[in-house]
Amino acid sequence: MQKSKGQANGEPLLTTIKAEKEELESLLSKEKVLSLQLKEDLLEAEARNANLYKELQSLRGQLAAEQSRSFKLEVDVAELRQKLQTMEALQKELEILRRQKAASEQAISMARQKQSSGGVWSWLTGTPPSPGEKENNA
Repeated sequence: MQKSKGQANGEPLLTTIKAEKEELESLLSKEKVLSLQLKEDLLEAEARNANLYKELQSLRGQLAAEQSRSFKLEVDVAELRQKLQTMEALQKELEILRRQKAASEQAISMARQKQSSGGVWSWLTGTPPSPGEKENNA
């Protein structure tokens, strides 16, 4: 009698254990599916990361090329500014020389007129210009 009583008491325990086992197997199966999904997501993320890294390297190369180009342009601009300053200085010097030339030509012209006229005193006194002055006028 005791055996049958023990078996009767053991059956609900066995049923409970079986139910818990099935529940744990179901949870394990869900965890395995979740783990596989996470592994796939990780592989996709790694692939995306690899592509982004390649793109980053490409962009770094382009940036380096643009920086080099920009630096060259800055050097060119600096050289052109220096040339422009030199040209402006030369232009100012040329203007000064033109003014000096004009002033010299005006002074020479006035001196010739004065020489050819014999001066105001010659005219007032009625003295004819000297022989050297006549030759210059002729």
